Amino acid sequence: MRDAIIYGYDWEGANAIERVALSLARTGAKVLHCERVASLLRRPDTTLRKLEPGLFTFKPWVFPSRLNRLPGMPGVQGAAVARQILGHARELGLNKPVFLYASAGALLVPLCEAMKEHGCLLAHVAMDYVENLSPKHVGQSDLTLVFSRTAFHRMHARWGEKIRHIPHGVDLRPFRNLCACPEQAPPMLAAIPRPRLGYAGSSANEFLNTRVLGELLERHPEWSFVSFQWKPQSFGMAKATPLPNAHVLPWQAPEEFARHVAAFDVGFMPYDCSNVVLYNGPPMKLWDYFALGLPVVATPLIHLWEYEGLVYLGETAKELERAVEAALAEPSDSPLRQQRKELAEKHSVEAVGRILESIFG
Repeated sequence: MRDAIIYGYDWEGANAIERVALSLARTGAKVLHCERVASLLRRPDTTLRKLEPGLFTFKPWVFPSRLNRLPGMPGVQGAAVARQILGHARELGLNKPVFLYASAGALLVPLCEAMKEHGCLLAHVAMDYVENLSPKHVGQSDLTLVFSRTAFHRMHARWGEKIRHIPHGVDLRPFRNLCACPEQAPPMLAAIPRPRLGYAGSSANEFLNTRVLGELLERHPEWSFVSFQWKPQSFGMAKATPLPNAHVLPWQAPEEFARHVAAFDVGFMPYDCSNVVLYNGPPMKLWDYFALGLPVVATPLIHLWEYEGLVYLGETAKELERAVEAALAEPSDSPLRQQRKELAEKHSVEAVGRILESIFG
């Protein structure tokens, strides 16, 4: 098994590429994760940190991004980041590392060129469905990993075996000893009235259909919508809708996050289906809910159609109302809950790691 270098985002955000890093580490690879770069003027902490056995992360520095407008500066920046990465790779003794990257902005071409020169296999990770098929990214990579099946089929038709489909993974460890039990909620969540429709993500983004969500919560003031806030210092504790039955909690570490999800009555994903990226994207949060067997209510994203019966679907406020009522009426001993847990096992980061092992060897 090759070791790996992951050029991703902030580790605490647990984005799809961070889950890829975890998947590889759990299969026995040694993994160096690189967080989003920070300007040297901000004096970032660039210390190499150990997250768990075989998995390490650090934050590379760059010169201020405005300098990238100067001729040749992106190349200088990319080479600087590559030196930092390769220095830690040598320190960790990585074996023939594959370089996986989601996006590197202006540094994409020079950084990947530098990593290629040092013998790294380049694997682009297509995080979302994209209409333009990302020809620049795919063209530079040796392999491109795709989460969206609709994007995979479009891209595979053009580039063939260079495109590989992988599923999203879920780290089941924080959920292992938990059961869905809304009565045993953490203190901040316990103060919010039940039933709780919980969205295991941030409300401060464009993903949610806030119009339909607002209509639903207005129709049912006795239902509470709960979401989390990522980086409150940047966005403030913004609610998805100003209604009093919409609530926002601070972002949680993985173990506490799992305890909060276990105290939801319903796992809720009211995404905006008019957004073509979202409509074609597999929602990662599904597996957080399934890990606990929670009933799930969602708008009908393409990747949820196959789970109809395990997921209650609705598009309008009226349809979502019926879906929530059905989810709330689901018995705690329903066999559907065990079926969801079994599916989550098939999407564990360990299971995804075995798929990646077969791809990279």
